[in-house]
Amino acid sequence: MKKEDIEKAAGKYAEENSWYPGETSYESDIIAIEESFADAFKAGVKWRINSVWHDVDNELPEYNRHVVNEDWFDFTAKDEKDLKRIMNQYPFKRWAYVDDLKPNMEE
Repeated sequence: MKKEDIEKAAGKYAEENSWYPGETSYESDIIAIEESFADAFKAGVKWRINSVWHDVDNELPEYNRHVVNEDWFDFTAKDEKDLKRIMNQYPFKRWAYVDDLKPNMEE
């Protein structure tokens, strides 16, 4: 996952979910803002986890890339024939590139 993808998704989420209560001198406003940040954090975690998974009905993995399916069977298909063999032998519905599951080391 690239930094630009994360920034784009964060901007979209902020546009759709941010609010400002007005005066923040009231304790209830501060609590509401803190809850809003907590909700945003949880939504970001959920988005990050789900963003790497692809539905096999909509998209197939590229050849010669390390892939893991939702049952944590990992494979690398060298061509279409190999991919079909793997999918017949180990049926699955979702998959992700292993590289997308690794921690983002960009600053």
